[in-house]
Amino acid sequence: MKDLKTAYGEWALVTGASSGIGEVFSRRLAAAGMNVVLVARRKERLEALANELSTSFNIETRVVCADLSDEDETKGVVTAVEDLAIGMLVNNAGILNTGNFLDNDLEDEIRLLNTNCKSFLILTHGLGNKMKERNKGALIFLSSLTSVAAISRWSNYSASKGYDLMFSEALNTELKDYNIDVMALCPGLTRTELAEFSSITKLITMDVDVVVDIALSKLGKTNIVVPGIMNKINFFLTRLNPRNLNTRLFSMVVKPTQDLNLRH
Repeated sequence: MKDLKTAYGEWALVTGASSGIGEVFSRRLAAAGMNVVLVARRKERLEALANELSTSFNIETRVVCADLSDEDETKGVVTAVEDLAIGMLVNNAGILNTGNFLDNDLEDEIRLLNTNCKSFLILTHGLGNKMKERNKGALIFLSSLTSVAAISRWSNYSASKGYDLMFSEALNTELKDYNIDVMALCPGLTRTELAEFSSITKLITMDVDVVVDIALSKLGKTNIVVPGIMNKINFFLTRLNPRNLNTRLFSMVVKPTQDLNLRH
């Protein structure tokens, strides 16, 4: 893995940092010597993590409590770090709603869209411009294996992750001349607070630490990262299969799961 601090700068900002993939990203970046801005809703968790990272790795931290389903609070994150040279942005915060779309609460679905898509757009625009001025930086978007197939009962979620994937791919081309590395991280089932509720066997899930380590080892080398051999095979096959077949296959896999309304 490259020297992240030298490559991108002293500060990283991680959303959804209070648990799961976001927490592990925060730990790995701190271990690499980067100062970390921790963003999430749960203040106590963020402060405990900030204290731990500061003590363990002798770095600086900043806690920013924000609900990224709210546009004004998301813009407030950009304002809160105006004095810092953020060299890496990890757009990780997300919401997962499942169940029949028309049966779900509309406000829940809007919050999902705002968190999974609009917050990524706002933070990337606000912090990415500063990276462009410095002529270096990194943008990581937490997409999903579900980004490559429309999935019944996960309709809004899979669509939002498709947005993240397409956004990342386009930015990767746009920002190459400014030395900004862009990655879409597309994990399959991962052992996080979201995956705990799945009835699908743990045999096909991956550890969070492994997912994050793979992502950081590939940063700057490739735009799309799909951790795990089976996930890579499934991702590749979606390029060959008709879209309606992908929808049927993916929908069959997630059908046994209970209805969820979760945030990370």
